[in-house]
Amino acid sequence: MTLFLRIAFLNVLRNRRRTLITVLAIVFGSLSLIVFGGFVESMYDGLRESMIRSQLGHLQIYKKGFTDYGTLEPGNYLLSAASVEQITHIVKQHPGVEIVTSRLNFSGLLSNGKISAGVFGVGMDADKEALMNSSVQIVDGDDLFPEDMENALIGTGLARALNIKVGDWLTLLSSTADGAMNAVDIKVTGIISTGIKEMDDRVIRANLPHVQNLMVTDSYTRVVVLLSDTKQTEKIKSSLLKLFNEQKLDVEIKTWSDLAGYYHKVVRMFNSVFGFIKIIVVVIVILGIANTMMMAVMERTSEIGTIRALGNTRREILALFLTEAAYLGIMGGLIGILAGVITAKGITAGNLMMPPPPGGTSGFPIRIMVVPYLLWESLALGILASVVSSLYPSIKASRLKIVDAIRYI
Repeated sequence: MTLFLRIAFLNVLRNRRRTLITVLAIVFGSLSLIVFGGFVESMYDGLRESMIRSQLGHLQIYKKGFTDYGTLEPGNYLLSAASVEQITHIVKQHPGVEIVTSRLNFSGLLSNGKISAGVFGVGMDADKEALMNSSVQIVDGDDLFPEDMENALIGTGLARALNIKVGDWLTLLSSTADGAMNAVDIKVTGIISTGIKEMDDRVIRANLPHVQNLMVTDSYTRVVVLLSDTKQTEKIKSSLLKLFNEQKLDVEIKTWSDLAGYYHKVVRMFNSVFGFIKIIVVVIVILGIANTMMMAVMERTSEIGTIRALGNTRREILALFLTEAAYLGIMGGLIGILAGVITAKGITAGNLMMPPPPGGTSGFPIRIMVVPYLLWESLALGILASVVSSLYPSIKASRLKIVDAIRYI
């Protein structure tokens, strides 16, 4: 067996030009899969972390039934101050939790005295949210501070629509928790960008006590939890649910994945695109290798006849050519992995920028992640493509008649 493998390896090295062409085809395929797959993974990672650190957190805790009925009857599905205090105490004790904060959602009308616009917003703890919302950019002005009770942040699109500048005073009209109408004055302390146009056109963020005054309540819509590791989300959710049930807290927990419908649509779309590109790349590699292997069979016809005349079986001839193809696949796959990693690191270090995506308001740097499973996948696809493309030429070589093969010139 060792001699057989050595012969196959020497055959690969014998015709260097043909070997080079075949290996380059495999390298091209591996490089393409690693670079594009790494780009897609970096987009997933960036979008996921951006959504988590700009609006969703890793976990959101609501009063039970909020998901089904909270939109229609928000006032009936608020968490009481006592419940929030108990929830916060339990969550803070859990390992892997970084930040726990409370929010109160509201919607209403924002007016500059001449024009009004519909808004949706959130009352929040300014100190905690400054740490949690690391993906929210302050385009103009300053961040919120708890001592400036009447200050608020508004989205860039909303600021343009109402011709608002930092320092302007506006009137915010909304319904209270009991369904009555109420209004408060707010001062624009900053203009923000979340990176999502639909949000920037409507979003307003204000200090939690001021929003509670607006809605005449001391309750909260939800408790938001930021974890140290996104991969631990489901595990910590299950653990917290168990603790809440033991304390007889009537709550439900939603993960960022449960709330990120846009993220899952993007993932499905790019998975389909990546799958299609994989098929194209594999087909190109297979056709390229099949062509060179057919040429190899034609050039080595007399050699095949001699080998058969010495007593080697058709099965051994088939195995020889397939082994050569496997060697080519391994060589091309390994070189492709090296080239892919170098290219990915080089593009990432180049700090190139992508334009804003559909529905986005800002561009983002191109990052190519080096994903271990993609490296193994590219190697496996290189070997598989090489072997599959060599099947027909190998079978053709093994079926040559000895007399005809020896006479072939």
